[in-house]
Amino acid sequence: MRVGSAWRDACILDLSSRGLMIQASNPPPGGSYLELRRGRHVIIARVMWSRDRRAGLRAQDELPTDAIIAEPDRSDGPLIVPGGERRATPVARVPRATAHERSRWRSRAWEFASLALVGLTFATLAYGAVAAVLEKPLLAVETALAGE
Repeated sequence: MRVGSAWRDACILDLSSRGLMIQASNPPPGGSYLELRRGRHVIIARVMWSRDRRAGLRAQDELPTDAIIAEPDRSDGPLIVPGGERRATPVARVPRATAHERSRWRSRAWEFASLALVGLTFATLAYGAVAAVLEKPLLAVETALAGE
């Protein structure tokens, strides 16, 4: 189920043509709207009540109960939903996620390289400033030591 922009796991306990009861570790509060997916079925519903770990939902449209019940149970594996969104657990690796990970690593490498370049630039400038300040005193010490 999706509440806001977050996906959560839920279990359908009871189903009728206009509503259903679910169980979830953190059910949404009463009055909120959610999207529930079971196989290829998408259910938009309003939370009518929420107690303990259960919630009663009223569906926006009439539900095809027989088709929802007949849908194969895929709870043994990850659910990949359209748009690249997926359940919180278990996390599935899909090509889109792999491309996203590569992009993240590339951006981290560029960030590190940029910070290293800035650090090297400041170190070079600091070295030049210290050398300029100490040039005259060191020259005086060198001259004094050479004169002995």
